Amino acid sequence: AAPLPAWRLRRALDFIEANLAQPIGLADVAASTGLTRMHFAAQFRSTTGYSPHAYLLRRRIEHAQMLLRSSTFSVLDVALSCGFGSHAHFTTVFGRMVGESPNSWRTRMLQGK
Repeated sequence: AAPLPAWRLRRALDFIEANLAQPIGLADVAASTGLTRMHFAAQFRSTTGYSPHAYLLRRRIEHAQMLLRSSTFSVLDVALSCGFGSHAHFTTVFGRMVGESPNSWRTRMLQGK
């Protein structure tokens, strides 16, 4: 697939950032760029190396890490504010991507280790 033009990539990334806490579907992101789902997905992967879903999860986890480090929100509140539908789903994805649970990660970060 051809790479996504820079302006379309910027639109997609801006849309994702603006809607991290909301349910976002492939059709929503593709519509923000004016492309069909399949063309957008192929070009996004070609440009970023990630599927749109994998990129969205990565950004949500990065945002969650920032909130866990800098706020007193509960893990559930962090999960919900990052667009995860449940504590369990958030904990599963966080563990798979970071290698430890959100609580363990937060404790380790706050202790400076």
